[in-house]
Amino acid sequence: MSCPILFDMDGVIADSWQPFYAFWSQVLINLGAEDLASEEEILALFEGNFFEKLAQRVPGNWMQPAFLSHARLAHCQFMKQCPSIPHVSEGLQHLSAHFPLYLVTSNFAEAAEHFLDNQKIDCFQEVLGMEHSFSKTDKIQTVMKQHPNLPCYFISDTSGDLHEARKAGAIPVAVTWGWHDRTTLEAAKPAFILDTPAELLEFRTHI
Repeated sequence: MSCPILFDMDGVIADSWQPFYAFWSQVLINLGAEDLASEEEILALFEGNFFEKLAQRVPGNWMQPAFLSHARLAHCQFMKQCPSIPHVSEGLQHLSAHFPLYLVTSNFAEAAEHFLDNQKIDCFQEVLGMEHSFSKTDKIQTVMKQHPNLPCYFISDTSGDLHEARKAGAIPVAVTWGWHDRTTLEAAKPAFILDTPAELLEFRTHI
């Protein structure tokens, strides 16, 4: 049985930073947290678990069903229009012929499905979105239980995800074409770093 390879979506597969930033910066402004609404500050939230960091920095009971419903609709809308990162799909298709692939995202699963359908990416066995858990660690462990006694790789572009992968017992792999720069990723001590989507075609050499 082949080991599972898990992928983050935003920044790794989906070129979604601009609409994501437009939505969440406005949310923060509306909540009176203008100091957190810059690109730099929002990216810093991803140096840990995004939702945990957000709750710490913007306390209150605002993340209720009404807000989540509004956020889900907004994310579904912009993910329908979101392009994929060039050449990533080729690597995904190549890997899916040899390994079970999973998508583990802080985005909504429905929004992720819209993106995958529009981009004709059909190589994932399961999509685990924020509805499953706010914690990437929990989602990674859910997949790992389906593949006991096998190494599990998690590929992401943010240092917070790499920390959560390690906490789950998975092997963290960084990519530098996404949201966090190489220096930030290196500080999270990934097992290794991929610099271009083309390197996914050679990923088997790391396993």
